[in-house]
Formats: sequence, C-alpha cells, structure tokens
Amino acid sequence: MAEEVVENVMLQLWENRLKFEKIVDVKSYLYRMVRNGSLLVLKKEIKSVELDKSLSEDAPEFDFNILEEEIYAVLIDALNSLPEKCKEVFELSCLEGMKYKDIAEKLNISVNTVKSQRARAIELLKEKLKNHSELLFILLFL
Repeated sequence: MAEEVVENVMLQLWENRLKFEKIVDVKSYLYRMVRNGSLLVLKKEIKSVELDKSLSEDAPEFDFNILEEEIYAVLIDALNSLPEKCKEVFELSCLEGMKYKDIAEKLNISVNTVKSQRARAIELLKEKLKNHSELLFILLFL
C-alpha cells in the first residue's frame, strides 16, 4: 500500500508538474503529499468493513417484499391521516403530477391555496414519518 501511495504521488507530481514550479522546498512538499495520501488510504481502509462470510452464509434470506409492504402501509396510513383537502392536493400534485393551475381549476380553489395545502401536506407527512427515514428521503424530492 505504501508503494501505491508513493506511485500515486509521483503520478500527481508528473500530471501537475507545471503547477509545482512555484514550490520552494520540493522535498517537504513531497513528504506532505505522501503523508496526506497515506492518511487518505487509512481512512478508506477504516471505513471498509469485510463481512464474515461464515455469518453471511448462515444468515436467513431477507424478504424485501415484507419490507416493501410495511413501508407502503406506513405511507398509506400517513396519507390517510392528512386533512381531506391537503390529501387531495398532495395526491394530485405529487402522485399524479398535475400542475398547480390545473389542480386549482379542478378543485375550484386559488393557486396560492394549492401551494399552501401542498406545503402543509408535506410538513404533516414529515412529522408523521419522522421515524421512517427511508420515506422522509423521498419527501425531500417532492
């Protein structure tokens, strides 16, 4: 690994040789580059965890369908807990992809009401789903 770090430093030095003309003490600079490269390798090594193959072979198969059904049930429960207008605006906007203007016309409300009801629905869902980070992540993109 040490040889790889030194090789990478030499490669960086060669690729960026024009930038290094301004360096006064090249020896110190190279030592610093090798030190930083070594620390980077150590950080990556610490983060990587090798799984014990004997544990993974003995582990039961995980059924993702059950997890998906549970997440879906939580999401449906959260949607059903919304006030009726909020729920309707949220479904039309986020699930069906309708534009604010079209929703306003369909529900006979103003565009600003659509915006505020949608924002309120998202805030209520965030509160309801605060213990379900996988669903909160989805809400961030709405």
